[in-house]
Amino acid sequence: MIFDSRLELPPPPRSDVFSYIFHHGRRAYPWNRVLYRVDGKEETLTLAELERKSRQFAHALRTEYDIRPRDVVCILATDRIEYPIAYYGALAAGATIALIPIQKEMSETDVAARLEQARAKLLITDSEVLFLAEVASMLAGVIPLMTMDANNQGWSCMADLIKIGDPTANVFDLNTEMEANEYDAFINRTSGSTGAMKSVVTSHAHFIATMEATKLTVPENTDPDKDVWLSSLSLGFFINAKLHMGLNILLGIPVIFTQGSLDESNIGVIERHHITFLFITPPLASRLARCDVSGVNVSSIKWLLTAGAPMHENLRRTVSENFGGVHLTLEWATSETMLLAIQIDESSKKAGSSGTLVNGIQAKVINTETGCECGVGEEGEILVRNKLARFKGYKNNDAANRDFDSEGWFHTKDYGYLDEDCNVYIIDRIKELLKVGEGYGSHISASELESVLFEHPAVASVVVVGLRNNESQIDEPAAFVILKPEHAANSNVARQEVEQFAAQKLTGLRRLTGGVHCLSSYPTTGFKIDRRALKSMMLSKRKPVAAGLFVSPAMVKLV
Repeated sequence: MIFDSRLELPPPPRSDVFSYIFHHGRRAYPWNRVLYRVDGKEETLTLAELERKSRQFAHALRTEYDIRPRDVVCILATDRIEYPIAYYGALAAGATIALIPIQKEMSETDVAARLEQARAKLLITDSEVLFLAEVASMLAGVIPLMTMDANNQGWSCMADLIKIGDPTANVFDLNTEMEANEYDAFINRTSGSTGAMKSVVTSHAHFIATMEATKLTVPENTDPDKDVWLSSLSLGFFINAKLHMGLNILLGIPVIFTQGSLDESNIGVIERHHITFLFITPPLASRLARCDVSGVNVSSIKWLLTAGAPMHENLRRTVSENFGGVHLTLEWATSETMLLAIQIDESSKKAGSSGTLVNGIQAKVINTETGCECGVGEEGEILVRNKLARFKGYKNNDAANRDFDSEGWFHTKDYGYLDEDCNVYIIDRIKELLKVGEGYGSHISASELESVLFEHPAVASVVVVGLRNNESQIDEPAAFVILKPEHAANSNVARQEVEQFAAQKLTGLRRLTGGVHCLSSYPTTGFKIDRRALKSMMLSKRKPVAAGLFVSPAMVKLV
């Protein structure tokens, strides 16, 4: 059975991303509207400045660096006022953009691997991460680079290039459906915590189709003439770029750039700028759930949005309560497909639902054992495709591209079902269904166990992973808990209390045979919690035991 979105089908995309954002897709608002501000500084950027400087930069990229359509331009930089100019300048030049997010743990070899995989022709960086970029460039075969801001190392600066660029030059232009589907706009590294990293190719048509659907998911109480948004994580994350260098321009809403991740140290930015929208990733939700906001006026917040991984209802509710009861909307999306489903209105905000299929999306559910198509309410793996733009798959990865079949369906590896209204219910990632019990074993959901543990008053956040017993070939569920601040000082006592609570609530096949373990923070990959790292952490600590024996939590002490 094929489930078709009940929402209006947008027109087929027939332009390039730059033309769509600035001319075809945005609502009518003044060209002098300020779209970007930097917290604590006087730096601003208007719509007119962004469009003009991007065109000048595009012309300079063509004349000075010979950037042509299908060439890849990578961007590795901190969030700054010049970032949107670099982003749209590269698009206006016809380049394919590969964003590299700023992450504390990132090394020169990490950046070099991305440059090599993308086959970058140019790296745009800034003075703050210039040394990292220089070393990565050398490791990747001496990729030419330039900086957004001034530097003391003799590299070209974007401001100087803009001066020599012609704002009237039309360097790159697409005008048909075929062209919009043929040319690639972005290469996006997946941020999943299972399997090898892969690079997803996104065409101009796919991006535009997604943005058309995204515009229709904005809450009714959004006021573009008064609202202000905050970029809460690196613009190098594609989903954040979609929101804060795409959706905000289409609507005409200013975005505030700030330094560092949003936490208790800088949460005052919400009050200073009367922020109305926050995009909250699962790791950020974990921090905000235990963040004391009592001294900050956060009443301006009207919209909270999360995506990236399933989030159990208890964590969503805690974050919501910290922001005056504003509902934390869940967006179902993947790196490969972008937006798929969202809780758009009251009718789609059903308990446990990730929302309704967005405009242009089709889905079907496949039984994981028989391979047969499922009907309404029947569980299996969810497959999706976009009626307006075919998914282009992964760059230079034939093995991974088996996830895309000949009919355009993408195997999401999400396990769940759809109801008669095309609302999507994600039970778990297929790889995060835990196989427990003797014989062939039975599947249980990690998120189900997390929801139970979250009921304990000491638990701020919890992640459950399955530790595979190689002899029995069954999973031993282990819970990794972050304690609320008032309980963290005496973590051993709190851990024991949580263990006792788990022993009472989780019985039979749902027992936490891998124990309960306390952490101060979770390892992350991209903006997701890294479950592989959690498993490795445990496996490196635990001692060999006889097959099938209970692994005492006392054997492992992580904090």
